[in-house]
Amino acid sequence: MRDLDLGTGVLVALHGHGDDPGSARAWARGLAPAGWEIVAPGAPAGADGVRSWFSTGPRGADAGELAAAVGRVRDLAVRVRASGRPVVVAGFSQGGAVALELAARVDDVDGVVAICAFMAECDEAEAERSFPGQAPVLLVGGEQDPQVPAFMSSDAAAVFSAHGRPVELDLVESGHEVGTPAAQTVRSWLTRSLVSGARVSLGLPVERVGAGAELVSGPALADLAAAYERFGFHAAYVTDHPAPDDRWLAGGGHHALEPTVVLAVAGAATRRILLHTNIYVLAYRNPFLAAKALASLDVVSDGRLVIGVAAGYLRPEFEALGVDFAARGRLLDEALELLPRIWSEHAVTVDGGSYRSSGVTSLPHPVQRPHPPIWVGGNSLAAMRRAVRHAQGWSPFPATGGLERAVRTAEIADLDALGSRLRRLAELCEEAGRRDPVTTCFVPFSLPAYLEDPDAGLAPLCDEVAELAEMGVDWVSLMVPGTTRNAVIDHAGALAEELGLG
Repeated sequence: MRDLDLGTGVLVALHGHGDDPGSARAWARGLAPAGWEIVAPGAPAGADGVRSWFSTGPRGADAGELAAAVGRVRDLAVRVRASGRPVVVAGFSQGGAVALELAARVDDVDGVVAICAFMAECDEAEAERSFPGQAPVLLVGGEQDPQVPAFMSSDAAAVFSAHGRPVELDLVESGHEVGTPAAQTVRSWLTRSLVSGARVSLGLPVERVGAGAELVSGPALADLAAAYERFGFHAAYVTDHPAPDDRWLAGGGHHALEPTVVLAVAGAATRRILLHTNIYVLAYRNPFLAAKALASLDVVSDGRLVIGVAAGYLRPEFEALGVDFAARGRLLDEALELLPRIWSEHAVTVDGGSYRSSGVTSLPHPVQRPHPPIWVGGNSLAAMRRAVRHAQGWSPFPATGGLERAVRTAEIADLDALGSRLRRLAELCEEAGRRDPVTTCFVPFSLPAYLEDPDAGLAPLCDEVAELAEMGVDWVSLMVPGTTRNAVIDHAGALAEELGLG
């Protein structure tokens, strides 16, 4: 089994009997990692116009139709993998049966997901099953499914297990559908089972405004984003400082371009790399305006946005923007509650808190369903609770030597302290009854030394990235030095090579 790049994969979605490719594309958006392409082939339509992958009768599935369906999906998977992109096949109901049959017959995919599925019954099919390879299989059954009872998923899992194939079974509280519980299970499984090591989000140097057009122009940002994607980085990130004050800048602070503008340029120059706000201060913005900007970015990038957010810490910046600094935590909480509603509901009505609306519909909705992943930044217990309650990820960072006071967060002074925080995060998830794990993105302690001396600091930085992955960190946020485009690209290439990307 090879490791998958969660920014470059293809999810082949197989619809159920009587459904169509459009329905498969809709539920597949809720399963696929950000940045993955969705391909939804359609089953043939019969004389009655009903799409079906294979017909059934007294002796089980039609063997010829089942073989044809498997062959068609296999050919698609082979073409995708020939381009260097990983492919996972996910099927629902009868489409899930085809996905399982594919996994039992050939070794041309990187993973198989079957939701509310069953093993097709026919003697010819059983004769073709050799269970080759080691591509992992996930079966998700609905405990209240009246059409494909959960025991059929359990039986299928037992068959694969008996043949030595890596298989997981999860029975969720749902009926015959690809609902939220199933989607959460699949997304978590894709991350846990198919990827090793921490993924890397590399900063675009938008804070280096002194370099002018060399680094902060449209062509420069497009060149850098394309290079990051070419080198194999999983995401490109930008920071957010709309109104930094002179005192903070004199003490080592920095400017930044507007995040959604920069990431739109980066998205236009790339196809696969994820676009990461690291971070976006929600309290600075009315949530309806933020929802529109972020949804627009997700739409124009074809579903590649990762939204890192935080409460913010620069009092003068809040004052310049006319926002109550003392209310920043409450404003962040309100925004985190409102954004999913704005992105999914029609005629959103809000009466209470800091915002009012009556029948507001904000279109287009994001491409990613139910919405782009949200990662909450900050080291405090409050930030961790927000991540567990409202988000899909948590973004802590090193804070020691007084930095924790300056940025108004909790101290994380070393790897032992980070490990303690990760254990506490797991406890919070358990206390909240949360099934899917919280993605963690961290900034390595060794990053400043690397930026000061990239030659001497490269190996220690990469060693720490590996150590963080062993601890359970899913993503790391990195930056490379350079005041010219070529210098940034050269350092990014050397970093990617040392990390084994690409």
